[in-house]
Amino acid sequence: MGQVVMEHPDLPDQQIQVDEVSVPHHQAAGWQVVTELPAQPTPPARRRRQTRREDES
Repeated sequence: MGQVVMEHPDLPDQQIQVDEVSVPHHQAAGWQVVTELPAQPTPPARRRRQTRREDES
């Protein structure tokens, strides 16, 4: 899910970041899309080092 920067004509010095799915809701209130932020890649999961298991018989 991406983020979008929006601004309102009555509040020229204020910008907000909202999820893309919330854009229609904010546009109905008068907010306008300024730019779309690039999607931030999620960092790769860290792998756990495998340990040797020896039979305890």
